[in-house]
Amino acid sequence: ETKSVTEDIEVPKTIAVTAWYTPQIPINQGPGEFWGLPGLILEINADQTTILCSKIVMNPEQKITISAPEKGRVISREDYNATVKQKMEEMRDMYRGRGGRK
Repeated sequence: ETKSVTEDIEVPKTIAVTAWYTPQIPINQGPGEFWGLPGLILEINADQTTILCSKIVMNPEQKITISAPEKGRVISREDYNATVKQKMEEMRDMYRGRGGRK
């Protein structure tokens, strides 16, 4: 008896994603896991989901004051980058084990 190897392999579903962005706001961010384009992502169409930016406030009249943290410790840029890399690897490993799309 012969058995095809492909019978036991689960092929992940491919989803077409359309992203609308603006290079006039040169920030490579967007909603959720969508980022990396040469401008702010204003709309995402993925499968049956649409995420739409409805309001952008570029220069608010009321200024926001950001206070320095009261706890924590100062670290170097090198240590910060290493920590970010480690945490991203941990997140990737965590989601990979759950059968995510990654």
